[in-house]
Order: sequence, then structure tokens, then C-alpha cells
Amino acid sequence: MSTCIYPNIPGKNETPFEKSIYLEHLLPLEEYDKIIVLFSGGKDSLAAVLDLLDRGVPKERIELWHHDIDGGHPTRKMDWPVTQAYVRAVAEYLELTLRVSWRVNGFWGEVYRVGASWPIRYIDPATGEELECRQSDKQRRSKELRGKILDGVELEELESMGRRMKFPAKSGSLATRWCSSILKITVSDSLICNIENLTKDAKILVVSGERRQESTGRAKYNEMEIHRKNAMTKAHRLVHQWRNVIDWDEQQIWDKIQEHHIVPHPCYAAGWNRCSCAMCIFGLPKHWAGIRELFPERFAEVEEDERRLGFTLDNKKALAEYVGDAESCVCHGNPKALQQLKTGEFSIEDVYTETWTLPAGALHGAEGGPC
Repeated sequence: MSTCIYPNIPGKNETPFEKSIYLEHLLPLEEYDKIIVLFSGGKDSLAAVLDLLDRGVPKERIELWHHDIDGGHPTRKMDWPVTQAYVRAVAEYLELTLRVSWRVNGFWGEVYRVGASWPIRYIDPATGEELECRQSDKQRRSKELRGKILDGVELEELESMGRRMKFPAKSGSLATRWCSSILKITVSDSLICNIENLTKDAKILVVSGERRQESTGRAKYNEMEIHRKNAMTKAHRLVHQWRNVIDWDEQQIWDKIQEHHIVPHPCYAAGWNRCSCAMCIFGLPKHWAGIRELFPERFAEVEEDERRLGFTLDNKKALAEYVGDAESCVCHGNPKALQQLKTGEFSIEDVYTETWTLPAGALHGAEGGPC
């Protein structure tokens, strides 16, 4: 390594905001104390990790950060049942540290949230201890009020601190498409500011797997920039962000995974072209028809949520109308992958395969996932 890394396309540097995040080049990779990979378990974040390893980055400097979209909720789920097991198995196979984090109560807790946002928790990979990020005064007061609701306390003060009671919108704006910001972006930001060995005198590189090919929005991203949690003045904390596979096409992604003989997330073998949440709000009718086929009880729960909230998952129509008579995207050529999706079981022994094959959902475009 020992050399700075420059972007393939120089970053934007025109507006005041663009100037504030402009980064001409990365430091040599060995100069970062910690390289954090935002690891969803999807193909792009997996390829991003493998690229770092192929560049010779020592494993002890890499940490995979996975945000549990379901927030540990015991019953209501939005993501694939197998994702948590898949992420753990890949991290163990690659011998990389995994840090799992979540917003308490996850997606559905936020949909039905009254009061301030739920706290953020994470597992310390060194000790296995569950820790909680610092809470705001509103979060602490909301917790107190929620505990008194059954005692007949008025809801007015709680509601004054926040109220969601609706699905995220199919929008490019993170203000209304809150699932990405509330369940992922602010979770990782909070961890950077709360984990002791990252809060001061640290050089951190955050790596994520967005690609220009995925959408017109992502095509405008910088390859590298100063991260929003960079805090050189107050905390002497340097934080850079790098989208190391941003200019790769999908075939390059699959080639990298095949090169390492790693089994991709089972949803790809089942016919999905993107591995976002299982019930992603951007899912096409065929994807929701697939959910209805594999997880009929979950599909029915979302229909009931629409009735209860008086608010539809799609911007214009109820879920049943949106899906209509669309043909399910589910491919039945890989029974093992389908079983893994349903049961949530995936072990380290399932990660490596000698006879790697392109999954059924590969190379079918980028529709049906986050924009």
C-alpha cells in the first residue's frame, strides 16, 4: 500500500456543501486506525470487503458493521430471517470482527413511534456485552412517559416529542424515506461518536458499497469524501468515507464474489436482484408476490398495518392492489437457499462453495431496492 488513493472521478467542489466534504484523496490505507465496512450482507458490501482484503488490508484493521433493521423485535420483522445468521457466518469465515447495532424495536417500532426516537444499542465484539449509545433528554423523558401510559398519564407531552404512525415514503429524500436515515445512517453515526476507541485521536475510514450503476441518485455520489462525523477540532477524530466499488458494474461484483467462492445471500438464489430489506418499500409487485408466497403471514400483517394506520405502504395504493396478480419472482431451482430464507439458518460451513454458480436473481437490473 503506502500510497494515497485518488478517485477515478474527482469529487464535486462547487457549492459550499460540496467544498465542506471535498476530499482530494484518501490517506494510505495503512494509516487509518480502523476501517469500518457498512455490511448489509448484500453483494455490493460483500464485494467491498473482499476488495479491501485483496488490496492487502490487514484483517485486524477491518471491522464489519451490520445494522439490524428489525432492532431485535421479538415478533415483527421487515428483513430476511436469514440475514443475521448470514452476516455472522461470513464475518467468521473471513476472520473479521463484526459489530451488530440496531435502533430498539427496529422498523416497526419506528412506524408506530409516539415520542422521541428509540435508543440505539450495539454489541461490543470484544466482550459480547450489549451497550447503549448516549440518549438525548427527549429520549430519556419519552422512556419515562411510555412507562406511565398504563397508569393513565396524558399522551400530549409524549406526542409533542415526536410522532410517526406511517410508513416511509418512496422518495429520494431521507426526510420522508426515513427507513434509511433512522435505521442505518444515524445508527452508524451514533456508534462513531460513542465507541470509546473511536471518539478521540482516531483516524477512521468508513467504506460502503454504493454503485453508480444502481440509480441516477447514486451516480452523483463522490467516490470519497469527508464523513459527516469528522471532528478534527473537538475530538481530533478524522473520518473519511470511501465507496470503493462505486464504478464497478454488477458483473464485476459477481466476479469478485466468485473469485473467493463465497455463497451470496440466499435471497439472490431465490430470485431477488437486490438484497435490501425483504419487504423493501421499493420492492416491485413481483417481489411482494414473492413475499406473499414465502411469508404469507408477514404479507397479511402489512395489510393489517395499512388498515390500522390509515396509511398505505405504496404512495398511491394499498398493498393488495399494488401487487395485484403479479407473478412471484421466486425461483425454485435452489431448495437449500429457499430453506435458509425461511428458517433463518446459515452457518460458517455454508459460506464457501467449490462449485460457484451465478444466482438466479443476478444481472436483472437494480429496480426493487433503495434508491
